[in-house]
This record gives sequence, structure tokens and C-alpha cells, in this order.
Amino acid sequence: MSTPLKQIIAGGMAAAGVLAPTVPAEASAAGAPLRLAGTSWFAGGGVPVCGASTATSCAGQRHVGGVSYNWWQCVELPQRFYLKRGWHSGIFSGVGIASQIFTRAAALGMERQANGSIKAIVPGDMVVMNRSGAAGHVVVVERVTVNKDGTRNVVTVGQNSQVVRNPMRWHGGRLDSFWASYSVAGVVHAKKNIGILSTDGGPADYPAMVNGGGARPFGAGYLSVTSTGQVFGGLPGAAPTVSGRVTDAAVTPSGAGYWLLSSSGQIFPYGDAAPPVARPAAAEGELVAIDAAPNGYLVTTSTGQVYGPGVWITDAPEGYSGQFVDIEVTTGGYWLLTSAGQVHPFGAAKWFGNATTFERAIVAMSGTATGKGYVMVDVAGNVFAFGDAKHLGDLPEGSAEAADIAVTPTGYVVTTKTGVRHTFGPGAGVTNPGPFSGTF
Repeated sequence: MSTPLKQIIAGGMAAAGVLAPTVPAEASAAGAPLRLAGTSWFAGGGVPVCGASTATSCAGQRHVGGVSYNWWQCVELPQRFYLKRGWHSGIFSGVGIASQIFTRAAALGMERQANGSIKAIVPGDMVVMNRSGAAGHVVVVERVTVNKDGTRNVVTVGQNSQVVRNPMRWHGGRLDSFWASYSVAGVVHAKKNIGILSTDGGPADYPAMVNGGGARPFGAGYLSVTSTGQVFGGLPGAAPTVSGRVTDAAVTPSGAGYWLLSSSGQIFPYGDAAPPVARPAAAEGELVAIDAAPNGYLVTTSTGQVYGPGVWITDAPEGYSGQFVDIEVTTGGYWLLTSAGQVHPFGAAKWFGNATTFERAIVAMSGTATGKGYVMVDVAGNVFAFGDAKHLGDLPEGSAEAADIAVTPTGYVVTTKTGVRHTFGPGAGVTNPGPFSGTF
């Protein structure tokens, strides 16, 4: 897998809240801001993708539909694009919000496929996304490629969002949402769009993940824990009596203690780690990950519920695939990660992109010190960098399966299920554990 694919943010994956890159020369000073030139997508046959504005033109083109407070909303882009391609006469009749493109597909003379039953996608198709109590979102398919596991990577282009290009993963008839709390309604196809079909989406689902153990920077060293509760690089103390298996570890903000988490919800404090709160009765699924937070810690279940000291248990997010495998706290918020490579930001945490070209399921993530990026690793040891994180390498061929990743001041460390730690960045090296039981 090439480095450009792993440095996902290249080519438009901007931080959430950052509306536009440098405006190209094609933009008109009097018009709406240009976010992506029409010649830069759909093999040069696209239309300008424009920023929010009350201006009625962008790069020499007038809007097709929209509303006066922002002519360049998400529905406007496919209307203008379809008009150029000759697939539709212009404004989609009866469509006031994006979600209605899917519900009114037949009235528009188009065909639709519900998510979960998507058998074919043609570049130029629309992907419609829903959100409870909101208008939803629509994007245009730019291209479809095949991933190593047989699933498809569907690259989409959209308007009126922080990021222009968003990749989606298509597997077994299902498209994964690229935004937290949005679910995919399905795909809408214009009958006049005669393109090259990409069919079936590959395997039906992601394999179930079995989290075991964890690894975190700890003081000047590194804390590793096995699924049976053996600790390497930690503090002296009695080994815990574990119900289920240990699934993760979290280091206290002072660096003088840590918690161990078990799949059944046991939390074991060491050093200056505060005593744990009881697992709420409403917590569904296994406990898979823990991270330090201002009030102590936050933990997440395999269904995406989150709780911690002073924090009511949250509802599982909408619009995700696979299971939740990690939680990463950042200033003012946190990220949740699924085995499908989807990142769900909460609070002040920003979204910098999802992994879509991974070889096997995603297993862990780690945020940068700035809170402006993160890295992920899949089971095969491929690392994916987003935001201000940098891709510094993957596990060598023949390595054991990856279990965890942690950002360090000089790079990151990937730990395998056999406990071998591979350091990437200055001072890179490999460290092997002592005798152990279970997996990391």
C-alpha cells in the first residue's frame, strides 16, 4: 500500500472547521469561493465545487437551485453536475433537502438502491446520507477502486462540507458512513449515466475483533499489558484477578499510575490512579478501551457507549460499521474508532478522516499531542496518518498481527499481539518482551 494512500489527508482531507484550502486561480473575485476546480475531478469532467456564499456565480458558473442565504449547498452540486452531463434537466423537483433525493428517486426518473442492498455503483451516482432531525447530505461518486480484502473504496465529492473529497468503504452491499451520526440511506442512479459498473462490494462484513491487552507510553518507558493481566514496564503490585480478559490500559495524566480494563468492566487502579466507578447496568457489549480524562478516565464498549467518573453513559452513535475498538481522549473531547476505520469525534475533538484502504480490520488509534491529528493501525500492521500525524512506516512483512499503536514525541510505536514493539521515527528499533501468557 503506497504512502500517498496512507497519508490520507493529502488532496483535501482538511481538519473539520477549516472550510477551504488556498483558492485556485480559477476562482472569480466576485463569485463564491472555489474549493475544487471542475477539471480536478471526474477525470476532468466535473463542475466547480464551491464554498458557502450568497454570490450567484462561482468560477464562471451560476448556481442550479440552492437557497438565497447559501446558493452552494450540497444538493446544488449534483443538480449542476447532472445538468452538465445531460443526465437531468436541472433542479430536482420536490427536493428541498438532501434526504429527499433518495425518497423521491422514482419521481425524478432515477433508480435507487437501499444501503445493505447496493449491488452496483457507477461513477457519477449520488450517495444520500440521513441524520436524525436534520436535512442529511448528498455526495457524487468520483471513482471506485478495489481494496486488498476485496471490498471497494468509493471516493466521493461533496459541497457545503468541511472536506470536499470523502472516501467510503463498500462491502457486502453496504456503504459505511464517513461522518459520525450520519447513516447512509443508499445510492441513486440516473438512467442516462452509462458508466463502468463496480459490482457487489466484496465481503459481507468485518471480522469480529478480540481486543486483548494494551500498550501506552509510561514515564521514560513503555507500559504493556497482556490479556491475562501481566504488566511489563509498570509499577510493582499484585496481579489482578481478571474476569474475562484485560483489553486495554490507560496512564494517569501525572504519569505516576495507570488503570487496567477488563472485557467484563473491571477496572484495576495502580499508583495514583483513582478508584474506579462501577460499570453501569446499561452498558452493552464488552468493554474494549480506556483512556485518561480530566475526571479520571473514559471507557467505551464494543457498541460505542462511553462512561466514566461523573459521566452518564452515552448512547451508541449512529451510522457505523464493524464494532468499536478504541477511545482516544483529546483536549475538550474524544474520538471513538471502529474496526471499519470510522472515527467518531465528540466535544471539541475534530474529525480528520476515516481509513478506507486498509488490508484487514482496524484495531487501534492514537492522537497527536496537538489534538490536530491521529494515526491508526490495521491488524496487518499498516499504519494510516491523518491531520498533522505523519506516516513513518508499517510493520515489516512477516510480523505478528498488530494489537496497538501509540504516538510518542518522536513518532509512534506499534505493538504486536506477541508483545514485540516496533518503534518508528528517530531512534527506531524493536523490543521483545519477556515470557508472557495470553496476548497483547
